[in-house]
Amino acid sequence: MNFSTTALSVLLLIAMAVPGFLLVKTRMLPEKAITYLSVLLLYVSQPFLSIRSFLEVSYTPQLAINLAIMFAVSLAGQALVFFVMWLILRRRFDDTELSAALIRDGFIGGDACSNEPALNDAIRRSVAGRANRATVLASAFGNVGFFGVPVLQFLFPDAHEAIAYSAVFIVTLNLMGWTVGSYLLTGDKRHVSLRRALVNPQTVTLVISLPLFFAGVSAGDLPDTLNTIIGYLADMTAPLCMIILGMRFALAPMVQLFTDFRVYVSSVVKTLIFPLAVYLVLLPFEMDEMLRVSLVLLSGMPAATINLNLAELYGADCKTAANSILMSTLLSIITIPVLMLLF
Repeated sequence: MNFSTTALSVLLLIAMAVPGFLLVKTRMLPEKAITYLSVLLLYVSQPFLSIRSFLEVSYTPQLAINLAIMFAVSLAGQALVFFVMWLILRRRFDDTELSAALIRDGFIGGDACSNEPALNDAIRRSVAGRANRATVLASAFGNVGFFGVPVLQFLFPDAHEAIAYSAVFIVTLNLMGWTVGSYLLTGDKRHVSLRRALVNPQTVTLVISLPLFFAGVSAGDLPDTLNTIIGYLADMTAPLCMIILGMRFALAPMVQLFTDFRVYVSSVVKTLIFPLAVYLVLLPFEMDEMLRVSLVLLSGMPAATINLNLAELYGADCKTAANSILMSTLLSIITIPVLMLLF
């Protein structure tokens, strides 16, 4: 698959975001509709897509090993990028207690202002430090579910094992996000949530899918009506992902999107440096080509929406999290075709 073919496929995928963009810009859909559509995507269409993918592939010992490799490499890759970016930026993080006080008094995210130079300097340091924390997450955690899955569907429509690999990658993303990600944003170990890391739609989907997979249950063993229902719900995934993305673009302040250097840094790391590092590490090893392609492409997906979700949950820097998602998504129009040239 050459550069132009891949680029056209990605552009066609991005074009599916236009309805969401227009619906929000014309105020036919409110901002809160993003939440409702995301719930539908997260709890219905994406799980059914993963279940269908496991039903469409036949169990082999090698495929089971490949799933284990996907788990180990994706977890290690995210952890390594997270740790490296943490080492680089940790001296520029904010004091979480000071930031909490400034937020409480309205100096961050509020209407309060100050004429005191020392206080203004403290505000600037806190704002920058909060943005640096969000930058670490945006560099390490990718939009594997909401963007990676549709990309793999578009590029490899008959490679159902690629979607199964993505389901495993999503599990490692949640493990990282709800543990070290939560701790980084808050600076408080109390917010590390193993329950949320382990009990979520993705892990529940694997709990359902893996026993069927290992037992050799396939789509042919199920009634046609049930397969049809699963197929309809699974096919909603790509359009829903892109419509939600278009709605986020419609709400983004474009001036801020292109003027924050941190957004450029995290986007380049996430969509180019991270996947290239994975490719180079895997290069000496013999492995299934679709596994290799899936690992590299999923590692190079744009910044994850979980970054924004965590920022909103903990009162962290939502602006940097949101802008990183949008900028890295724009950049991926170029980087995904470039990455495909490696194969």
